[in-house]
Parts: sequence; structure tokens; C-alpha cells
Amino acid sequence: MTKPLSPNSNDAQPNQRMPSVQQPNTKSLDHDTREVLRVHQQWWKANVGLDMAAMKECFPSGDSFSMFNRNGFTYYGVDELTKLWEHYAQGPPRLIQTVAIVRLEVSRDIAWLICELKYRRVSPVTSDDHWEPANADEVFGSKATEIYHRDDGNGQPEWRMWHFQSGALHPAGENRPAFDDSDQTSQLGYNPYGPPLTYTYTLEGYAGQASLEEGIPSSDREVPST
Repeated sequence: MTKPLSPNSNDAQPNQRMPSVQQPNTKSLDHDTREVLRVHQQWWKANVGLDMAAMKECFPSGDSFSMFNRNGFTYYGVDELTKLWEHYAQGPPRLIQTVAIVRLEVSRDIAWLICELKYRRVSPVTSDDHWEPANADEVFGSKATEIYHRDDGNGQPEWRMWHFQSGALHPAGENRPAFDDSDQTSQLGYNPYGPPLTYTYTLEGYAGQASLEEGIPSSDREVPST
């Protein structure tokens, strides 16, 4: 059984869990947990608008990083991920994104985190070689596993994300096979551990305009390019 993190502890102990709170006072968390959360949040914020400079700071150098992408393919290293983002930058950006951290475990020099998220983007029509924006916006759901090491890839003791795996989130309103629990599982970040830590990022220029529930106002306003 895991134990909650002790406030102000300097070193994470094996199998410790982040307290299940909505808006934790991060000063009460140990340094390593705060650093893992910082990298995690920087990664997801970079996904809104595809901030490549911020993205690159989240991962170890060289080809140490590995990713099982939501698109079904595997990528290795920051250079390959950068090339993938350059491709996706030709399409519509995420307008708003909410992430719910379900669980975070920190143990000495390794940590892992699981989360669920929903994001809204202008829904594209795609072919093999280009994007064609559609006149609609749509909400997508994902879930992710993140593995961290206290190693920047060059031997320096700095937390980086070494592996990332993402998949599509289950459709809202559907029961898990063998369970009648769609009311619970339709809640973003639902889990048996406690309330998830949630936060939202909005694309610059869309504050107060985009929401996961109501979309964006019907208008001729163009989506900012990334």
C-alpha cells in the first residue's frame, strides 16, 4: 500500500503517491514531486499551440526519449518528435485542453504518472499529405502514461520525461465491459484514489472564447496559426 507524500520532505521515498487534491499547495510537496509536475505541465502546455522550444526542454538529450504516440506509431528522440510537430503545425491547433492527473508515483530517481485529458480543436479533414480545415470544432479525449528519470540524458540529475504513451479516451456514456459504471467513467480523471488534480490551458487569443462544453462562438474568426 502506498503512503502519501510527507510535506516538505527533501527526498521522495519508494512508492509514494501525490496527495489527491484539486488544487494542492505545491510548496507542501517534496522537491522531486514538484519538479516532475513542472515538467509534466510544461509538456501539456506546449501541446496547446505546439511550443517546440518548451517541448524540447521536457525530454532527455539524443534519442533516449521514446514515445508511443496516439496515432499508433513510435517515435524516438526529440528530433523525431520535433519533425512530427512540424507536420502537425500545418493543421489546426488545440483551442483548449483540460488535463486530469489520476496518479503520480515518485521513487528515488524514477517516477511515473497517468492522466486523462480532453481538448477541443477545429476538426480537420486529412489526406496522406495535407490538412484541409473543416468548418467545425470537435472535442477529443486521450489518456497517457508518462515515465520520468532524474537524468537529463547527459548524466545530470534533472528530471526529464523518458517515455510517453498515449491512446484514445473511451467514449463518454459507455460502460466498461463487465461493469455498469458509465456515470463514473464519463467523469474526466475518475479513479478509486481520490479527486484528480486538474488544470486547463487555452490557446492564446481564445481566453473566454473556447470551452470543452460549448465550443467556440460561431463566427468568421480565423484560428490563429501556430
